[in-house]
Amino acid sequence: MHEPKTNIPTTTPLTLTAVCRAHRALVIADVEPTRTALVDAVAAATGASSQCVRGWLAGVDVLAEYTAQTLDDSDALGEEDCAVEVSRAAVRPALEARLQHRLDLAKLRRCGPSTCSLCDEIAPSQGYRKRIVSSTLGPVALRRTYCYCAACGEGFFPEETAIKLGSGNHTPRLAESITKLATVLPHKPATELCASLLGVSVSVHTSERLVEKRSAFVSSVKTREADELRPHDHTGLPRQLVRPADAVAKAPETAYFETDGVFVMVREHDEKRSTAPPPGARGGKGRRYEVAGREVKNGILYTGDDCAMETPQRGCLLDKTYVSHLGTWQAFATRVWPEMLRMRFDQAETRVVLSDGAEWIRTFCEWLPFKVLLILDLFHVKKRINEVAQTLYRDDELGRRRWRAVQYDRAEGARIDELLAALNEAEPKGASAKELVKDLHTYIGNNRDRMDYPAYKAKGLRIGSGAVESANFHVTGNRLKLQGMRWSEIGAADMAVLRTDLFNGRWRQRTEEMLAA
Repeated sequence: MHEPKTNIPTTTPLTLTAVCRAHRALVIADVEPTRTALVDAVAAATGASSQCVRGWLAGVDVLAEYTAQTLDDSDALGEEDCAVEVSRAAVRPALEARLQHRLDLAKLRRCGPSTCSLCDEIAPSQGYRKRIVSSTLGPVALRRTYCYCAACGEGFFPEETAIKLGSGNHTPRLAESITKLATVLPHKPATELCASLLGVSVSVHTSERLVEKRSAFVSSVKTREADELRPHDHTGLPRQLVRPADAVAKAPETAYFETDGVFVMVREHDEKRSTAPPPGARGGKGRRYEVAGREVKNGILYTGDDCAMETPQRGCLLDKTYVSHLGTWQAFATRVWPEMLRMRFDQAETRVVLSDGAEWIRTFCEWLPFKVLLILDLFHVKKRINEVAQTLYRDDELGRRRWRAVQYDRAEGARIDELLAALNEAEPKGASAKELVKDLHTYIGNNRDRMDYPAYKAKGLRIGSGAVESANFHVTGNRLKLQGMRWSEIGAADMAVLRTDLFNGRWRQRTEEMLAA
């Protein structure tokens, strides 16, 4: 059997002119110009496969029918809607033909019987099976070989693996689009937008299932990478450093890591409420859950070269990498570490960690196998000073502004003793006000060695962690903290992972990894 040609076209362009010439040649040869004969003649003249010619002609029929339609009473909006629908219908036969052609080529190129990927045993062919796959252009019908492994009790389609079609009911492109929309928006508006933009109707359940599948894969990849690249073994001793293959070639002079956390609401199963409610009681399945907050830890990595100024008062980051994880700081740290290796954070001349002073962040810095310069975010200091000022001078706006400005200046000038003395001299009224002043005094005292802002500025270093504060809102909050949202803990953790893929620009890369796996 001859292998089908793969390119369209190879000899003569596949045009209506080529069809007319093929038709004329059939008539001259006294051959009845049936559809099948015409397809074969065009394929022979252009070098395209018969499947692709048949799909192309079907698309031409759809366009011809649309063009010949008489104008109705619809306006420009309706006309364009119709044109978009027709364009999908016209291209879909060609897509179906080309995908089928790829499957047929993969079968011809497969030497010998297929083997099971799980046990390497021979899996005999069980013949062809048809499959309807939803694509961005609508449903396409494909025929492919089905093989069954008796040892594993599993069946598979070798040609689908060869062309990276995927094993689900959706083409990779459509699955990628649905999951991307559902990562940006809640599932219901995501499916509505999918129908509006792509003309493909997808149920909320399908959207949820595809997101679960993708997030499970991404989480497994990140977990495996974290385990393979972890800096310490199970005893806490340093391991030999292994850098990812896609690491940058040159280490930066200055590397930054900002980190903070944001709480999302999750449902926890409550055993005390697990029994069915008494007859006539109000409430549904929500009665069986307790709602609690769980912290999604966010981190941003960037270099000094990525820092730019939009205006004299406003800076921006030209490039950055996000890391998000719902869980312990240890698990978060193991996911940050591979990204540090990628940007050669460990080899930078100056390594800076900007934070709000949380205890777990100081512990994280001690966990790292190298020294870092830990800087307390000046914004957080000023925010807490302002809270105290509002308590001390509740009815004196001018006094509040003056006191606050003096303490701001002391904090920014690293005159910590003067700032602490001012807090000691403060005369708060009420238990809550006294507690607020005491907390700020402790906060400043515990972080004074991370507040040498004049020295940091002299070195040209950043002293604010506004980028990670922005990430708390844009990367996490905009999807996980919408009004009334309640997540399962696994669902929130998975969505946090997908959001970082989205903002890191790795969506297509991850799709290709899924297909390769």
